[in-house]
Amino acid sequence: MSSREYMKAQAEILPEHVVEKVLEFIAFQKFSLDLPYSDQEFLESIPAMNQILTEGLATPLSDCISLSDVRKGVRS
Repeated sequence: MSSREYMKAQAEILPEHVVEKVLEFIAFQKFSLDLPYSDQEFLESIPAMNQILTEGLATPLSDCISLSDVRKGVRS
């Protein structure tokens, strides 16, 4: 069994709070090695971003600002 396979098998039996610590360690290692993040990983690293995105997806389009209004605000 390779180290990667062993690690996966061990992750299945660890309590969730320990798995979260392992994920933090993996994120640190990726940062230390300057490995690229996916867009999803980057967004998930921002506090409360999952909640913000979920709320945004639940918002009806009729309640949203038009793209042209957004662009006007950016250029002003």
